[in-house]
Amino acid sequence: MISARQLAGALYGLWLLYRFDVRTWDYFDKSPRGFWASYVVAFALAPLQLSHMALLYKADKAGLDFVPYMIVQTLSYILTWTLFPFAMLYIARLLERESRFLAYMVPYNWMQLPLAATLSSLLVLTDLQILPGAVISFIGPVLLVGIAVYGTFVAAIGLQVVTGTALSLVVLDYLLSLIAGELIRRI
Repeated sequence: MISARQLAGALYGLWLLYRFDVRTWDYFDKSPRGFWASYVVAFALAPLQLSHMALLYKADKAGLDFVPYMIVQTLSYILTWTLFPFAMLYIARLLERESRFLAYMVPYNWMQLPLAATLSSLLVLTDLQILPGAVISFIGPVLLVGIAVYGTFVAAIGLQVVTGTALSLVVLDYLLSLIAGELIRRI
C-alpha cells in the first residue's frame, strides 16, 4: 500500500508542514498512487476512533446491539474520510484547480495525523476515566484551531488559492463531517 520511501518522505514532509515550510510539497507523493497511500493515515487513526466509539456505546441509547452499532460507526468513519475528497473533485473543477487536486489532498490527509491522533487519544483516555473531561474541554478546541490553521495553509499552497477560500474549504470539510455524522447517527 505504501512504501517505506513514501512513508519516510511523507513524515518528513509532515514535519516541514508543521513548520509552515512550503518545501513540504517536495516530499509528498502527489500522484494517484500517493493519494491512495495517504489513506494510511485513516487506517492508522481508525483503532483510536473506533475504540472511542466502542467506549461510548450504550445499548439503551444506541438502539442497536454492539456489533451492528460498530458496523454503523465503521461506515461513518469511512464516509467522513471519503466525502470531502469526493466533494473536492467538483470544487477543484469549480475553482479551476483540477490540476492541483492531488497537491492539496495528499498533504491534507497527512496533515491530520498528529492532530487527530492526539485528539482521539485524549478522547479514549477520557472515556476510560484516566483523564478528566476538562482536558478535552480545553485541548479539543485548541486542536480544532490547529486543524483550521494547518488546513488553511495546506489548501492555500496546495490549491494556490487565497486564504479566505482555503479557510472556507476547511470549514466545508468540518461541516460535511458533522452532516455525515448526524445522518449516520439517525440510522
